[in-house]
Amino acid sequence: MLLLPPLRQLKKDPLQSGNMALTAALLFVPLAMIVAMTSEFVALNSEKALMQSAADAAALSGAQNLILVGASARQSTSDVERFAMAQVGEFANRATVSFKASQGRDGTFTVEGLALRPSFFGDLVPPGGFRIEVKSIAESMQVQPLCVIGDDGTVGGKAITAANNSGIRAQNCIVHSNSDFELKNLATVEAGAPRAAGVAIGAGFTPAANSGALKLTDPFRGRAIAPSADCTTVPDGGAQVRSAGTVSLPPGLHRVEYTMTGTSILKLEPGEHYFCKSLKLRGQGRLEGDDVLLMFTGGNALEANQSSSVSLSGRQSGLWAGFVIVATRGNYANFSIASSNVDKLLGTIYLPMTRLQVSATGDVAESSQWSVIVARNINLTNNARLIINSDYAGSPVPVPIGVGNQAGGTNVPLRLRQ
Repeated sequence: MLLLPPLRQLKKDPLQSGNMALTAALLFVPLAMIVAMTSEFVALNSEKALMQSAADAAALSGAQNLILVGASARQSTSDVERFAMAQVGEFANRATVSFKASQGRDGTFTVEGLALRPSFFGDLVPPGGFRIEVKSIAESMQVQPLCVIGDDGTVGGKAITAANNSGIRAQNCIVHSNSDFELKNLATVEAGAPRAAGVAIGAGFTPAANSGALKLTDPFRGRAIAPSADCTTVPDGGAQVRSAGTVSLPPGLHRVEYTMTGTSILKLEPGEHYFCKSLKLRGQGRLEGDDVLLMFTGGNALEANQSSSVSLSGRQSGLWAGFVIVATRGNYANFSIASSNVDKLLGTIYLPMTRLQVSATGDVAESSQWSVIVARNINLTNNARLIINSDYAGSPVPVPIGVGNQAGGTNVPLRLRQ
C-alpha cells in the first residue's frame, strides 16, 4: 500500500526558499563585479591605446616641426600639447587628460600624457581612480626641403587651392598649408610631402596628403620689409607704356607704373628694386634681371599676362640674399601670373599678406634652379603647372635660413624612439 507524506511536508519550506534567494543574490554580486571589471579593463586598454596614439602623433609632429623651422624659430611646445589633446577627442570629457611636450637638445621631441578617470566604489579601487600614463619620443631621420607655405591660418580658410587641370610639381620637397589644402576637378599636387594644418581635400595628391599637421610659423616673420626710403622722396613718374625697345632700370625707388607690351623689355640691373607702383607685362613684353630683388609697396603688384615673359634670379648677397620678389606687410594686392612664359623665378618669393594667383596655360618657373614660395594664399587655375625645383647645390642665389634645405636639421627621416 502506497503511503503519502504528510501534507505539511509537501509545502515549500519558507526558510529554505529564503536561503536559496540569499545565496543567489550573494553569487550575483561578485559575478556582476567580475563582468564590470572585465568591461572596465577592456575600456582601459582601449583608452591607453588612444592616449599612446595621440602622444606618438604629437611627438612626430613636434620632431618634424623642429626640422622644418630650424632651431631659431621653433614651434611652441604648447601647440604640440594642443595637437595631442585634439587627438583624444571626447575621451577628454570622461577623464582628466593632460599632455606635456618638451624639446631635446639632441633633436628629439618628447610628449608625455596622463589621464585620470573614476574607478570603482568612489575611486577606492584602485585608490584615486584609474591612472593612464604614456610617453613618446620622436627623432628626425630625414629632412625634406620646405619649398611652399600657404600661410592663411584662419579657421576654415584655404591657404592653397588648385582647380581645373592645374597643379604643383614639387617632387622633392614639402608643400604646406597652414589651413585647408583643396584640389578640385582634375587638379594635382606631386610633392615630397603635401601637408595641411586643416584638411586636405581632393584625390589628386601624390603621395596622400597629411591632414591635421601642426601649423608652421612664418620663417621670416621677424624680418623688416620696407624700401630704402619713402616713395614720396622721388618724383611721381606717372604711367609709362612701352611697346618696343629695352628699358634698363638701375636699382632704387621706382615711382612709375611700367606697362611692358609689344616686344618691349624691362631689364633690371643688379641690386634692390623698390616698386612704388605696379609692374604690368602684356603682349610679348619681357621682364628680366639677375642678382635682383623686386619689392612691391602699398597695393602694388606684379602682373604677367598674355604671352609676356619673366626671367629673374634673386639677390646673391646682402640683406636680401636669397629673395627675388617680396611684398611689404601692408600690401594686400594680388600677384598674377597668367602667362606660361614665366620660366625663371630663382629665389624666394615672399608675400606675407598677399595672394599669388597662377592661371597660366602651361608650366611656370620650370627653368629655376630652385624656388621657394611663402604667401598668404596660393591659387592655381586653368592648366597652370607650378614647378618647384630644389637643386640648391651650386646655385648663385643662396637659400635663406628657414626654408628650402636651410629649414634646419640633418638628412634623417622621422621615427619613434619610444
